[in-house]
Amino acid sequence: MNFKELTKFIDNIGKTYGIPCYDICVYYNHINVFRGKRGFSGLSSRVKALGRRLYFMHSGAKIMCCVGLMRLVQGYKASLNDHVSEYLPGFDESIRIKDMMREFSRTYDYEAADFNFANMSLLIEKISGRDFYEFMDGEIIKPLKMKSTSFKLNEKNKKHIARKYAFDKRSDGFVECDVDVEGLFNKNEGCLITTVDDYARFCEALCGGGTAQNGYALLGRESVDVLINDIIYKETEKDDAFVCIGYNGGLVLVDTKKKITIVYAQHIKNMPVNQLEMYPQLRKCVYECIGADTWSMGYNMFP
Repeated sequence: MNFKELTKFIDNIGKTYGIPCYDICVYYNHINVFRGKRGFSGLSSRVKALGRRLYFMHSGAKIMCCVGLMRLVQGYKASLNDHVSEYLPGFDESIRIKDMMREFSRTYDYEAADFNFANMSLLIEKISGRDFYEFMDGEIIKPLKMKSTSFKLNEKNKKHIARKYAFDKRSDGFVECDVDVEGLFNKNEGCLITTVDDYARFCEALCGGGTAQNGYALLGRESVDVLINDIIYKETEKDDAFVCIGYNGGLVLVDTKKKITIVYAQHIKNMPVNQLEMYPQLRKCVYECIGADTWSMGYNMFP
């Protein structure tokens, strides 16, 4: 493995696409093989933002909730074919648990009728018999040593939220957003607050067939296969892989066959269209630096 070209690529993201601040972590076969942080604490500052940065992850929260529900199915607390109405009276009687997971993972509207975070968290509570936040902490966050991850905003973590930027079409550049962190968090129901390092630990556990680097059995291999290949929405047609471009322009890639995990994060509102070309190039560069076969063209929405 040689990450010279990936380092060069990461160094040039700011110059090529104008992205002010970004983080990336790459795992291969349970090993953190690359970590990069670039950018400054603000557009007017030349102070490098090298400390711990927390990001709002929207789609990232969804897959974590689906994994939590899958743990309950794996533990025979429920079945994928159970009707949600068995647990949430008044819910559409035709919807099964696997339908709920599929639709919840694909919708961008957090207030969408039925398939929202409120119903998903309540379903987990009803099946587990535990408070949602307690369940997620006890079953996923704490066992994976995700020390900076939470579904709640508090006085401690809100101080470390990465700056928010927006693409301004008039100036063809980025501007800092004057963000009310609490207001933004409340507006995005079910958002996960996490670091790139923390979220990469979660993803690499899935990549390892459900077993984390520290030996924790997050899911069984069969459960991971069913979840990734048959249930959750993903932006690729490739088997044994999960790909997602997040609301703020982050990238999550989990390739269970090649054992490669990529977590890239930024805080960009109104992401410019030309940045879409970055993701397949980033993926290709990572695979080539690791020495894996290049992901074939045509298997991804962003080939």
